[in-house]
Order: sequence, then C-alpha cells, then structure tokens
Amino acid sequence: MAGRREILIDAYNVIYADPRLNPLMRRDVEGAREEFLALVAQRLPADGSQTYVVFDAMRDPRPATGTGRTNQEYHRGIHVIYARETADTWIRERIQNAAEPALITLVTSDREILETARAHGAGVLRVADFLQLAARRHARTREIRDTEKPGHTSKREIAEWERLFGEPREDE
Repeated sequence: MAGRREILIDAYNVIYADPRLNPLMRRDVEGAREEFLALVAQRLPADGSQTYVVFDAMRDPRPATGTGRTNQEYHRGIHVIYARETADTWIRERIQNAAEPALITLVTSDREILETARAHGAGVLRVADFLQLAARRHARTREIRDTEKPGHTSKREIAEWERLFGEPREDE
C-alpha cells in the first residue's frame, strides 16, 4: 500500500441496510448495484484514497470461469471486486495482509470483519454512520448549490441587460 489510504466497502452489507436500495435489491439486483456504485462514486474522497467495493461472487452477473468466479473492474473511480469466496473473506485477507492496516478504513456492520479490522489497527465506519455521512454530504451539496443560484432578476434589470448587450455598439 505504501502510504496510500484504502477504503474497503462491504457492498451487500451496506445495500441491505440502505432503506432506498434494500427494496430495489429484491426486485433488481443489477439495478441496486448500479445505484450503489453511483452513490459511492459521488462520495469518493478527494485525498486520492483507493476505494474498493466488494461484492460476493455468487451474485456476480457474469458466468463462472475456469479459474473461479472472481472478477475485478474499475468503475467510476472505484475498484469493484467480485470476491471468489465471499466479500467477508476477501476483506479479512486484505486487512490481514496489508503492510499498513492503519491506512485502511472499513465500511461494514459485520461483527467478524469489524473484529478483524480492529485487531489489525484498521479504521472502521459502521454502515449506519456511512449512510448518514452520505446523506449529510448530499444535503450540504444541495444547500451550497441552492445558495449559489442567482436571485430573482427584476424587469428593470432585464431591460438594462438587454440595453447593454442587446444592441450593437456604435464603434462596431
């Protein structure tokens, strides 16, 4: 890892805890994955951290290959992992084998993975906190966007702008 922060997200753990994504997951697994990846992509840290979203391979939409059902892709700045065994196993091994586990932040509410993370000195962010953080960031972004919108322009101001920019200048 050599000094680079990593964020590991236990994808289905978060999706099933999200009140918007959980019902979608029951109807459209692929749609729920896409919505989740879009949510994560909007909240990528600006510090250059590597973000890994880890799914269980048994729910991978692609067929099994001769080497097992393990796939990786890069999607919207996110490393998307379909773990061969389970997401839990992949995450635990990643933390246990990390040169600097203190540079890892784990997003999950799975007790066993949390214990592994804490035992190795990795940071943890529970799913409920992650979802609240995402909601707060979204609200803050919306608030900033709304306050930056120009106020109402009066008819007099419009007339002045039309006068200034609507007629060609005499020196043209």
